[in-house]
Amino acid sequence: MRMSNLLALLLPLALCLACNPEYPPPAELPAEYTACDAPDDCTVVELGCCDECNGGTARSVATEHAATVAERYAEGCAPGQGCNEMGCAPWATTCEDNVCGLRRTEF
Repeated sequence: MRMSNLLALLLPLALCLACNPEYPPPAELPAEYTACDAPDDCTVVELGCCDECNGGTARSVATEHAATVAERYAEGCAPGQGCNEMGCAPWATTCEDNVCGLRRTEF
Protein backbone atom coordinates (compact mmCIF):
# COMPACT_ATOMS: atom_id res chain seq x y z
CA MET A 1 0.00 0.00 0.00
CA ARG A 2 1.34 3.41 -0.87
CA MET A 3 2.14 5.78 1.98
CA SER A 4 -0.33 8.39 0.70
CA ASN A 5 -3.13 5.81 0.70
CA LEU A 6 -2.25 4.74 4.21
CA LEU A 7 -2.28 8.35 5.42
CA ALA A 8 -5.64 8.93 3.74
CA LEU A 9 -7.06 6.00 5.70
CA LEU A 10 -5.50 6.91 9.05
CA LEU A 11 -6.11 10.67 9.05
CA PRO A 12 -9.90 10.49 9.61
CA LEU A 13 -9.35 7.97 12.39
CA ALA A 14 -6.77 10.19 14.07
CA LEU A 15 -9.02 13.23 13.82
CA CYS A 16 -11.92 11.32 15.30
CA LEU A 17 -10.19 9.87 18.36
CA ALA A 18 -12.05 12.41 20.48
CA CYS A 19 -15.32 12.06 18.57
CA ASN A 20 -18.45 10.82 20.20
CA PRO A 21 -21.24 9.95 17.78
CA GLU A 22 -23.82 11.10 20.34
CA TYR A 23 -22.33 14.61 20.76
CA PRO A 24 -23.96 17.05 20.88
CA PRO A 25 -26.54 15.53 23.18
CA PRO A 26 -30.22 15.69 22.23
CA ALA A 27 -32.22 18.72 23.35
CA GLU A 28 -33.96 16.53 25.92
CA LEU A 29 -32.08 13.77 27.66
CA PRO A 30 -33.96 10.61 28.67
CA ALA A 31 -36.24 11.34 31.65
CA GLU A 32 -34.41 9.00 34.04
CA TYR A 33 -31.23 11.05 33.55
CA THR A 34 -32.88 14.30 34.65
CA ALA A 35 -35.43 13.22 37.30
CA CYS A 36 -35.21 15.00 40.66
CA ASP A 37 -37.11 15.91 43.81
CA ALA A 38 -34.82 18.79 44.86
CA PRO A 39 -31.95 20.82 43.36
CA ASP A 40 -29.48 18.82 45.49
CA ASP A 41 -30.45 15.70 43.50
CA CYS A 42 -28.84 17.28 40.41
CA THR A 43 -25.29 17.93 39.30
CA VAL A 44 -23.74 19.82 36.38
CA VAL A 45 -22.02 17.76 33.70
CA GLU A 46 -19.85 19.55 31.14
CA LEU A 47 -20.18 17.59 27.90
CA GLY A 48 -18.11 19.59 25.43
CA CYS A 49 -14.38 19.53 24.91
CA CYS A 50 -14.47 23.08 26.26
CA ASP A 51 -16.74 24.12 29.10
CA GLU A 52 -20.11 25.68 28.30
CA CYS A 53 -18.77 29.17 28.85
CA ASN A 54 -16.24 28.60 26.06
CA GLY A 55 -18.34 26.91 23.40
CA GLY A 56 -19.12 23.55 24.97
CA THR A 57 -22.31 22.12 26.39
CA ALA A 58 -23.42 21.70 30.00
CA ARG A 59 -26.41 19.81 31.34
CA SER A 60 -27.96 19.35 34.74
CA VAL A 61 -28.60 15.68 35.42
CA ALA A 62 -29.52 13.42 38.32
CA THR A 63 -26.32 12.87 40.29
CA GLU A 64 -26.74 9.09 40.15
CA HIS A 65 -26.66 9.23 36.32
CA ALA A 66 -23.89 11.83 35.88
CA ALA A 67 -21.19 9.29 34.94
CA THR A 68 -23.50 7.56 32.45
CA VAL A 69 -24.44 10.87 30.79
CA ALA A 70 -20.78 11.92 30.58
CA GLU A 71 -19.74 8.58 29.11
CA ARG A 72 -22.57 8.53 26.59
CA TYR A 73 -22.65 12.16 25.42
CA ALA A 74 -19.35 13.88 26.26
CA GLU A 75 -17.06 15.10 23.51
CA GLY A 76 -13.33 14.70 24.04
CA CYS A 77 -10.79 17.21 22.80
CA ALA A 78 -9.07 16.46 19.52
CA PRO A 79 -5.26 16.49 19.59
CA GLY A 80 -4.05 20.08 19.62
CA GLN A 81 -7.54 21.52 20.19
CA GLY A 82 -7.57 24.42 22.59
CA CYS A 83 -10.30 26.23 24.47
CA ASN A 84 -10.80 29.88 25.28
CA GLU A 85 -10.46 30.71 28.92
CA MET A 86 -13.36 33.12 29.27
CA GLY A 87 -14.87 33.06 32.74
CA CYS A 88 -18.56 32.75 33.60
CA ALA A 89 -20.51 32.77 36.81
CA PRO A 90 -20.81 29.28 38.28
CA TRP A 91 -23.82 27.08 37.59
CA ALA A 92 -26.51 26.38 40.15
CA THR A 93 -28.76 23.38 39.71
CA THR A 94 -32.53 23.67 39.87
CA CYS A 95 -35.35 21.15 40.07
CA GLU A 96 -38.60 22.32 38.53
CA ASP A 97 -41.48 19.94 37.87
CA ASN A 98 -39.14 17.10 38.89
CA VAL A 99 -36.64 17.88 36.10
CA CYS A 100 -33.04 18.99 36.73
CA GLY A 101 -32.14 22.38 35.30
CA LEU A 102 -29.42 25.05 35.37
CA ARG A 103 -29.13 28.70 36.12
CA ARG A 104 -26.15 30.99 36.42
CA THR A 105 -25.29 32.34 39.84
CA GLU A 106 -23.82 35.77 40.37
CA PHE A 107 -20.08 36.30 40.75
